[in-house]
Amino acid sequence: MENTFDPDELENLLARIALKDQKALEQLYKRVAPKLNGVAMIILRDTDLANDVLQEAFLQIWHKADEYRRSLSEPMTWMTSLLRYRALDKLKAENREQTRRERHDEIEQLLEQNLVDSPLRDVLNSNEKCRIHRCLRSLDVLNRNAILMAYYYGYSREDIAVHIEKPVNTVKVWLKRGLGRLAQCLGH
Repeated sequence: MENTFDPDELENLLARIALKDQKALEQLYKRVAPKLNGVAMIILRDTDLANDVLQEAFLQIWHKADEYRRSLSEPMTWMTSLLRYRALDKLKAENREQTRRERHDEIEQLLEQNLVDSPLRDVLNSNEKCRIHRCLRSLDVLNRNAILMAYYYGYSREDIAVHIEKPVNTVKVWLKRGLGRLAQCLGH
C-alpha cells in the first residue's frame, strides 16, 4: 500500500514548525520520516548514512520551515528535495573521503616498499633522488605524509586538514617544519 500524504496537513505542520512548535516537528517526523529515510537509502545505500541525512534534513526543516511556500511546491516535494540535496552532499563527501583513504594507502605503500622493489626505482636511481627518499624516511610520519600529500599528490592544505581531521594551521606548521628538516637533511 502506497503512502499518501495530505498536503494540507503537512503544510499546517510546517507552518507550526516555522513558529518553533516542537510537537509539530515530532508529528511531521512520525508522518514522513519512513518515506524520507527510504529516499535517503536509495541514494546512499547505507543505513547509518541514511539515518544521519534524515536527522540533518529534519534539522534543516526545523530551521527553514518559514521559507516553505506551497505556491512553489508541495510540502512532501519540498522536504524530499531538502533531504535529497543533503544525501547527495553526503555521498560526494563519502566518495572524496574514500579517494583520500586510497591515496593515503598509496603513500604508505610507497614508503614501505624497498627501494629495489619499488616501481619507482628507475626514477629514484639518481643520487639526489635517493637522498630525497632517505631524507623523507627520516622525517616523522606526520611531517612526511603532509609533505607527500601536498607536493607529490597535490593536496591543498585544506584537503590535508580534512583528511587528517586537524586544523589547517596545524598542517601549515607540519609542512613548514617538515620542509625545513628535509632541507637540513639534504644540506641546503
